[in-house]
Amino acid sequence: MNRFLFVFLFLFSFHFHVFSQGSEIYQGGIRIPVGRDSSKYIRIAMVQQFWLRSIENNPGTVDASGNLAEHSTDIGSRRTRVTMYSQISPRFLLYAQFGTNNQTFINGGAPGQGAKKPQLFFHDAWTEFAVVPERDYITKEVNSFSLSLGAGLHFWNGVSRLGSPSIGSFLTLDLPIFNFPNVERTDQFGRQYGIYAKGMAGPVHYRLNLNKPFVDQRIGEITADRASNIATDRWAISGYATYQFLEKEAILSPFRAGSYLGTKRVFNIGAGFYHHPEASGTSGSVGNITDFNRHDQTVWAIDAFLDYPFGNQRMALTAYSVLYNYDYGPNYFRTVGIMNLDSRPADASVSLAGYGNAEPLLGTGQIWMAQFGLLLPPAWLASLGKFQPFVQSEYKDLNYLDDTFTNLDVGLNWFIEGQVAKLTVQYGARPIFIEQNNQRIQTDTKGQWTLQIQLAI
Repeated sequence: MNRFLFVFLFLFSFHFHVFSQGSEIYQGGIRIPVGRDSSKYIRIAMVQQFWLRSIENNPGTVDASGNLAEHSTDIGSRRTRVTMYSQISPRFLLYAQFGTNNQTFINGGAPGQGAKKPQLFFHDAWTEFAVVPERDYITKEVNSFSLSLGAGLHFWNGVSRLGSPSIGSFLTLDLPIFNFPNVERTDQFGRQYGIYAKGMAGPVHYRLNLNKPFVDQRIGEITADRASNIATDRWAISGYATYQFLEKEAILSPFRAGSYLGTKRVFNIGAGFYHHPEASGTSGSVGNITDFNRHDQTVWAIDAFLDYPFGNQRMALTAYSVLYNYDYGPNYFRTVGIMNLDSRPADASVSLAGYGNAEPLLGTGQIWMAQFGLLLPPAWLASLGKFQPFVQSEYKDLNYLDDTFTNLDVGLNWFIEGQVAKLTVQYGARPIFIEQNNQRIQTDTKGQWTLQIQLAI
């Protein structure tokens, strides 16, 4: 009850603070004209997401004082991003995004600084040339086929819609993270260096890339029957195509909206893949960990997205479902703990996933996820904005674990001014797995409350 009261009082006080100061919606960020031609511009946008959390920790977790801690509370920065892009010529696009992620009071800072002074780094840095533009420059008519080529540290990912999500318009609190099959191993926060092609072919949006993944090697995780990442010089290829049955989505940038809040009628069905040869390994001979059997890393996915307004009260239904199949070699398995407050190695942990809020992320096997949101009619007091309850379910069948399991998240978005000023509260449950009698089984679940404050321009 105390947690519910805390969340309610915080929302109430923040609401009136925002409206007492006034606010303004910026459509697409800040646009700076270059020269006399209005089609030439530099655009700047910024988004910040701060989290307040109450966490039921995994068994054996300790706090900053070194004491066992069944619960933890904290506040931190999930994302702070600045985006800049320019289209000086209709045929050329220059795009860059930089920022920080995952800074708490205990970690996320620069090397040697603990939690303080996080390092800025580039998430995106790519350029693009329109070979066949989407719109004819003279007649202004839309071409039935378009093609653009680009290169750099890019986000034109394959596999699924969530391979290139828009961070400012998530339906739920955050990403499931397994949507990035190589997150922080052979990619840089979801990005890899490479070349890509993208465009439209009638109602089909397509993207295809050839990337040189970052080198990653996890020798300590490798056994004769468990694969993990090994260094390789091979290139990776990935792609994604989606058939758009209703309105077409903009493809100037790779980022796909999680919810349009009833402003578009969208229904898409898509499919994608990722293939990186010889990027996983198992030990090939007894006692020689550097002798590897090499395995390819391959992922494919199919998905469907719906965002549909209805009724005379400006309601909207948002739904997304995706099925992933990962083949990263025998028993490949990863865990994750977003902004984890206990960073000790998981080796001695009671939980197979580790300490803090860590949980099984992905591995060789299948993952199915579905999420639904309902945008409600405007509140009885117009200044309150709009609300959107949502639910997300994940089903994971990973070869390394002997039990399948389901994650469930429920929450509410409060749109004070659309996606520009938004509060999200979410409760999520995660499994606790232990190794018992030579089996890896689920024995418990733990929960986490998160309140997110999102502001953007």
